[in-house]
Amino acid sequence: MQLLQGVKEAIISDNINHNITKILEDSIKKKTFDVPDYLYVTDLINPVNSYYSRKYKEIEIGNDIYLRMKLGEEYHFMARGWFEQMDGFSGYEIPVNGSHLNLNVVGRIDFMINNSVIEFKLKSRENIEIEDLYKDYLSDLEQLLFYSVLNKNYSDINYLVFYSSGNFYAYKIHIKNRDNIINEMVYRIDLIKRGLYNDDISNFPRCTYFTHGCPFQDNNVCNCSKLKLKDDKWIINSINISEDAELENSLNNYSIENTRLDIRNIDLIYPRRYYHRIRNDREIQVENRLKSTFNYDKNNIKFFMMDAIETSALAISSQEYALKNSVNTLGLSGYEKYLIKNIYDETSIVPYILKINNSVYTSNIPDTYYSELAVICAKRNINSGLIIIVYPKLNNSVIVHEIIFNNEKLINLCLTKIEDIKSAVKNSYPYKLDMCPQFTINSCNIENCSCKMEIYKNLKNS
Repeated sequence: MQLLQGVKEAIISDNINHNITKILEDSIKKKTFDVPDYLYVTDLINPVNSYYSRKYKEIEIGNDIYLRMKLGEEYHFMARGWFEQMDGFSGYEIPVNGSHLNLNVVGRIDFMINNSVIEFKLKSRENIEIEDLYKDYLSDLEQLLFYSVLNKNYSDINYLVFYSSGNFYAYKIHIKNRDNIINEMVYRIDLIKRGLYNDDISNFPRCTYFTHGCPFQDNNVCNCSKLKLKDDKWIINSINISEDAELENSLNNYSIENTRLDIRNIDLIYPRRYYHRIRNDREIQVENRLKSTFNYDKNNIKFFMMDAIETSALAISSQEYALKNSVNTLGLSGYEKYLIKNIYDETSIVPYILKINNSVYTSNIPDTYYSELAVICAKRNINSGLIIIVYPKLNNSVIVHEIIFNNEKLINLCLTKIEDIKSAVKNSYPYKLDMCPQFTINSCNIENCSCKMEIYKNLKNS
């Protein structure tokens, strides 16, 4: 049975939750999104790129940058298996925002050990020394520091880890002046917003990627050569750096021993994509594969809604998060978010997914929304959840679907799909796995995509 078919058969009810819809719609109607309400940590690291990527949305990233990004994604995927074996591992790709510091900054922490942030970077050089962090990897160091102060469970000990030419380089970063880092973030937020408003970047520091295949330089819009270099004095006065040989040795041992399949929630919905990724199947090199920017407007709305939930009567405590996320009936990795469904009953905690949908029709939502929520409910053994959808083209209207499942059916369905994935990888045969949804098949660039090959075979035989 296909996952989607099984999910549909497990749905007991699908109704609009009018109370939560009104709470969220009242919040979003008060906002305008003309000026970015939210900046990313990566914006602060590289203000020039933040400016140009918003001003020149039509400029696309070249294939060399795209391939480097994909390689980095693959190594982050493997790195989770390495870090997870450490005592105190507490999460990966953890969303953070600066609301508790009155900073409209958002991002995702790579890994956490206890309360310490770990920023993981893939490099390509023979050796990395401490002085290289200030000379060549200043932006990586800044990124770690910004994530560290955004971490609500702040620790003054954090780690920057490089993997380069088969070796790990681990550095312990001791923050001795947190206020310096916060002040630098405030300065850069103001710098970017004033730059966007005045259309002037003359006070920006030079781009991190200057002379390194910058798409804006290639398109003759870059002005970085006239800008000043980054100042590292504020960092030198804020931290101490030391090499962590123990962490390096642990990572070397873990990376050699780790052979575990790391299956995520989303992999049950796109199992063949997971199959090709875990096998490192080659991708077709397509020029100008990615736009130079994310959809900033869409993400601004998403992060605003997340903040609206987390600062409302719907929010749950960190202890309740830990309790809900401690249940894992499927052994899948992934991060879930929850809210209180009924503000008069604080025990009515359910998972939710948040989607920004650019359609002008609300009657038929994508089937993958149901599958995504269903996997979460099965994983956490909760029989109901919410699909929160914002429609920007309909004046940011909000509709909240409350779904109730037969969770026993869902758990058995998902366990079967997990075993199917393991069997496919073991036997090098993906054709018993569910095909990916059509919209992802059309954009897939795996050279020997099994979905496309199966479609072609069926057409040829028909």
